Amino acid sequence: MIATGLTKCGVCVRKMTRDDYQPTEDQAAGSQAAGSQASEGQPPEGQAARPQIEVIEFHGDYEGLKIPVRRGPSHETYVALQPPEAIPYVVAPFAMPIDEIVAFVQQRLDVIQELRHEMLKNFKKSKSLKCRFRSGDVIHLLGRPFMLRIGAASTTKRMKKVARGRANVKASIHSDVSVILLELVQSGNYDQGRLAFLSFAKPVFSRNIKSLIEQCMQRVFPDEHVPEIVNSRPMRDSWVRIDDEKDTVWFSESLIPYPPHAVVYAYLVEIIKRIAPNATDDERIALLAKGVPNWQDMKALLANPNNPFAF
Repeated sequence: MIATGLTKCGVCVRKMTRDDYQPTEDQAAGSQAAGSQASEGQPPEGQAARPQIEVIEFHGDYEGLKIPVRRGPSHETYVALQPPEAIPYVVAPFAMPIDEIVAFVQQRLDVIQELRHEMLKNFKKSKSLKCRFRSGDVIHLLGRPFMLRIGAASTTKRMKKVARGRANVKASIHSDVSVILLELVQSGNYDQGRLAFLSFAKPVFSRNIKSLIEQCMQRVFPDEHVPEIVNSRPMRDSWVRIDDEKDTVWFSESLIPYPPHAVVYAYLVEIIKRIAPNATDDERIALLAKGVPNWQDMKALLANPNNPFAF
């Protein structure tokens, strides 16, 4: 039991067995994504396999609210919501004390309840998890889920006419509660929503993936050149293209929601074709395993059009 000085709720923390609490498919995928995002760092000894998970239970004004704690190697702490039931959970580092996690969540309880209401309202109309870029939808960025909130973009008489839903849109992030705010001229416009998200997500994707493919190449082909520029664009027939003339590696925009290991796997497959085109199956598998130890899982993920990250 953790005592609090708040009058609005009482808090207790207990551990549940895996049989008592089973994560949903998207939570399980998110757990895999959290591990994929870490290029280094391991859980403290004895925490690699947890037979139980911590669950924060709230009482009083928040009676019945239970928030499981998902530990990971990331340094980030954040709350996210699992659609369509808007089930909250918190992601925290392995070493973070539980009382600090409780305090983090308590400070955001009102916001969590507000976001839950918005997500539940959205999914009353449809249980489909396909992102339509409406308030309450969930979109992934490098494996991490973010709820979308749609706001009205400011307009002026000088504003250019909206062409094909591609003008005057922007996005901002509230990472502690996993929310991306999209400001659109036409709030129900799918193209505007997608453009606003991509305008924010593309540079985030490029910065993170560039360092990860450099680390991968150090393990697999340490003497080979890594393209200086990492970028993304629409692609229909491939995940990765390398432009030697412009020293650029292009990734499909469709990879932006995927866990980093899936993106690095897609890059490594292309590099092996270029650098070791005559490699045997065993040699190719050995190279893949050296660069992406869970490459088989990533291959299956990319091959499944109905996976939680499909864009």
